[in-house]
Amino acid sequence: MSSTSSLDSIGWDPHKQVVMAAVTIFGSVLWFSGNALLALIVVIIVLLPFPWILVRFPTLQRKFLFHSWYYKADKPLDNPLLWGVQDGISQPIGALGCWYVANTCKCVPTCSCLCDTVVVYCHGSSGSRGNQYRVDLVNYLASLGCAVYSFDYRGYADSPGESSQVNSIQDARQVLAFARAEHPDKRVVLYGHSMGTGVVCQTAYQLIQEDAAVDAVILEAPFLSIPDCVLKSPTLRFVNSLPIYKDFVWQFSDLFVTKDVIGDLKNVLILFAEDDEVIAPHHATELHTLCPASTLHLISEGGHNFLIQQGSVKKAIEEHLKRNDPPLQ
Repeated sequence: MSSTSSLDSIGWDPHKQVVMAAVTIFGSVLWFSGNALLALIVVIIVLLPFPWILVRFPTLQRKFLFHSWYYKADKPLDNPLLWGVQDGISQPIGALGCWYVANTCKCVPTCSCLCDTVVVYCHGSSGSRGNQYRVDLVNYLASLGCAVYSFDYRGYADSPGESSQVNSIQDARQVLAFARAEHPDKRVVLYGHSMGTGVVCQTAYQLIQEDAAVDAVILEAPFLSIPDCVLKSPTLRFVNSLPIYKDFVWQFSDLFVTKDVIGDLKNVLILFAEDDEVIAPHHATELHTLCPASTLHLISEGGHNFLIQQGSVKKAIEEHLKRNDPPLQ
């Protein structure tokens, strides 16, 4: 497993941010003062008002949950080759920055590759479509014969606008509609990672209500809901008991509540690693239980971002994409 630092794992879990901040503050004050009690008091004074401030400032809330600000581009995103995307081109969709990897299959109609499949990839909460593990996934899907669209939500990278749940779902739908218009005779699959699994499930559910279901869904490192991620995390049991933190968390009670919609989806593959450092494994197992038409592929190692490096995960993705299930309706 790669030891490459992960932007998603740095940013997704609010508790991890609080713990890192507390340790940093405590260590700094202790170093300069030599007084552990003083260091503890400073940590409490600094951190306890934190959720109160976020509750009252929506802009800060969005930055806390949608880490579009955690992005550094050392190469232009309009040249996917510089990022390691093989055979990719820049394909803006409206105002959204997007890469497209075309299917180059020259096989006959009965070939065994996935030249009849288009994948729309929805990434996690921070960085951009240029994160290395995202590039690795796009290249793998393309190697199977799929056409792939990988885009950035509004507010991320080169996609202007404001990040929000509503906007990210609208963005996914916009890219999906474009893909369907360009490939009217192909199967369309939604693939989401981390926060992107919330985007994918809400998008797929909406399309079912409109009788326009996609053909398959793949969820990598999914979660039940944002409050379930935070309140049930063992990282800060004491802090979770404080009313001010509970009030803060439930401000987002309707944010990406995958557990309420996944039961209506079919042809779903759930990918999860037991050593995920961001989301607990019970999220994957509970979602699998809630969705009878799902397949759970649980592995021991892969972390939050590097499942695609595991051979069994690649095989599970290929097998799932080759299933001839009907659309999600």
